[in-house]
Amino acid sequence: MSAPLTDTRRGIIAMCLSMVTFIVNDAMVKLASERLPMDQIVFIRGIFASLLLLAWLSIGQPWVLRFIRHRGMVRVGWRSVLDALSTFTYLWALFHLPLPNISAINLSSPLMVTVLAIFFLGEKVAWRRWSAIIVGLIGVMMIVQPSSDAFTWFSVVAVAATVLGAVRDVMTRRIALEIPSILVTFATAVAVATVAGISVAATGWTPVAVSDLLLLAGASVFLIGGYHFIIVAMRVAETSIVSPFRYTAILWAIILGYVLWGEVPNPLALAGIVVLVASGLYLMHRERLARLKEKAADA
Repeated sequence: MSAPLTDTRRGIIAMCLSMVTFIVNDAMVKLASERLPMDQIVFIRGIFASLLLLAWLSIGQPWVLRFIRHRGMVRVGWRSVLDALSTFTYLWALFHLPLPNISAINLSSPLMVTVLAIFFLGEKVAWRRWSAIIVGLIGVMMIVQPSSDAFTWFSVVAVAATVLGAVRDVMTRRIALEIPSILVTFATAVAVATVAGISVAATGWTPVAVSDLLLLAGASVFLIGGYHFIIVAMRVAETSIVSPFRYTAILWAIILGYVLWGEVPNPLALAGIVVLVASGLYLMHRERLARLKEKAADA
């Protein structure tokens, strides 16, 4: 049964809010990187996020903490490690690439997840979906531009971060459904803060201005908001309907990149963004048709 119209609208709004909050978080972190090292930024933001989530759980949803002893938390732990690696890799690239470019590369994640699902989850993919994946990867190459003056090795780092994120998402599918999503988010925040803390202990502490503390505190709020809204979107409406609205992130990334740093993707990168978005939308369309056929066969 399809989701009610009101739930569909709520899901679309939640997905759009998720994308804008994630991009604002990225922009705030990128601003802080002009004065602070990456590991310290991740540590401070992670501490703020962990404390906010712990307060949320303790006051509003204390029953969720009982699931910490669930045997499925082992997979949550491994997912959190992958998320920490993905976060560090992504932010490393973010500090050296224009915001619109890295945001576009990161949105190739659904293509990567589809490829990984074929090999690790045994999902079958017809030639049309394979074609969409190949076209989407061509779009990524147009953004990365490995043979032009616009290329830097941080473009490869951004692709690596996207692959790590896709592996994390595939692992997420294997987490027991009874484990609340908010607990997965909390475990991720703690893991990221812990890894960053170890790095900071090894490299040393840089003095932090109050303005940067406030900036990273704000970034943690937007990060949690992004996670919350995307969970709402996926739970109240059909994935095939709300997923295309992920691409609104490109619009916000271009706007903030231009306003804050004067960054504008070159024509080839803009064309690559269009190709990537088109292939992603087509892939989602084919998946929706496949689900409708399965429902019709079961009826």
